[in-house]
Amino acid sequence: MTLDINRLNGVPLHLQISEALRKAVSNGQLQGGERLPSTRSLAGDWRVSRNTVLQVFETLISEGYLEARVGDGTYVKRQVLGDFTATSATDERPLETKASYPFRGLSQRGKALIEHRLGGLTERPTLFMPDVPDLQAFPIRSWLRLMNEVSGRLKGDILVNVSNAGYEPLRDAIAQHLRTARGMMVESRQVIITTGSQQSLDLLARLLVDRGDPVWLEEPGYVGARAALMANGCSVLPIPTDEEGINIDLGRSKFPTPRMVLVSPSRHYPLGGTLSAERREQLLDLSRTTGAWILEDDYDCEFRYRGQPFAALQSVDRDGRVVSIGTFSKTLLPSFRLGFVVVPIDLADDFAKARAVIDRHAPIMEQMVLAEFMHRGLYSAHIRRMRSLYAERQAAMLQLLDETLSYTPPEFECAGGMHFVLPFKEGVDDTAVAHELWKDRIVSRPLSMYFSGRRKCSGLLLGFAAFRAEDILAAGKHLAGLGDLIRRND
Repeated sequence: MTLDINRLNGVPLHLQISEALRKAVSNGQLQGGERLPSTRSLAGDWRVSRNTVLQVFETLISEGYLEARVGDGTYVKRQVLGDFTATSATDERPLETKASYPFRGLSQRGKALIEHRLGGLTERPTLFMPDVPDLQAFPIRSWLRLMNEVSGRLKGDILVNVSNAGYEPLRDAIAQHLRTARGMMVESRQVIITTGSQQSLDLLARLLVDRGDPVWLEEPGYVGARAALMANGCSVLPIPTDEEGINIDLGRSKFPTPRMVLVSPSRHYPLGGTLSAERREQLLDLSRTTGAWILEDDYDCEFRYRGQPFAALQSVDRDGRVVSIGTFSKTLLPSFRLGFVVVPIDLADDFAKARAVIDRHAPIMEQMVLAEFMHRGLYSAHIRRMRSLYAERQAAMLQLLDETLSYTPPEFECAGGMHFVLPFKEGVDDTAVAHELWKDRIVSRPLSMYFSGRRKCSGLLLGFAAFRAEDILAAGKHLAGLGDLIRRND
């Protein structure tokens, strides 16, 4: 079976395949009673993992499109065509038309949410996939040992009395880590546990910004933040950035009174600049004079290889206008769905109440294990190991770029992070280049996708954190043809 799979549109592969098979069943391309090829065969045909195909089959079996016969394979259910096709000769009454149900469909907010959907990591990391930590280095044995240990505590009050703001020992562990590692003056009751950065952004957009309110967003900037804000009806205003971070003066000249400003001060995403001391003070002054909220997203501040890290903006905020978000997807695992928001102390109860309306709280078992992991010093030790490991891999990436493309990234970009940006000359179609690299199983991300304004720069994001130094150096032949496309500043 052949399928048209788009690997760069952000839609998870299992969702694309599931929808394609539904259509094939509904339009009769796959007949009732037809036996499907094995999952291993389909995985090879579609160039996906066998787990992805198994996930698709499981979904379609639960929906009634397919059926599994023990020892015989997977088949299209015979009754599906009668149930799901638009017309049937045996129907006793015609199907109602959509016009009969004027309100049957998504709301405007629902349509906005789907329009700005995000993709996720659905396949095993492949060179040079950005934003992926080393999955093999995760201390799985220690984690499983702690999981077995804490599972014995799942009884009594803990099963019913978890705070809407999150498991208290975990909130305490996060607050302690932020005080030590980031210099933040934070109490545990200011920490609200979420299921990751996307839920954190959605929660903040709901509670701090009204529909139509102006919000500054770094340009280029994090696609997830843009999606969450636009889905909640905010007016997103792109403010250009440079190696000193977001340009406050330019923002004030165009949109002087934002309701919120989103920044990644320790390391701008995706370009890698650090918000300078002067602009930090300008941003705090903007907040004092306009009442704007500052949303601080230091997504990978743990991974700095040169120089001393800047203090968090929250640590120098004297007016209670800075809200910080954090996630464990970069430091632990992408599938680890826990994050947090640090809010001003006078808003902590309000955020906890709002958290109860959305989904009560994150899974308690994961919170308990992570709390133990942090309190016992295992998290800090893991961060130190990864920082050393990623520094070696960054060095290998710098060597690769120099030897293969005669390109050296700017100094500010080398201070930390998990990827480099390979800048292209004006007019180069970076999406087309990414497609060509994919033919060699090289995964990159077009820089142009991070721009929301009219002027877009071209380039590729190349990740290095998840890959061994020797594998990075051996991949030079796949990048060799990009030398003439690079924009050079020398």
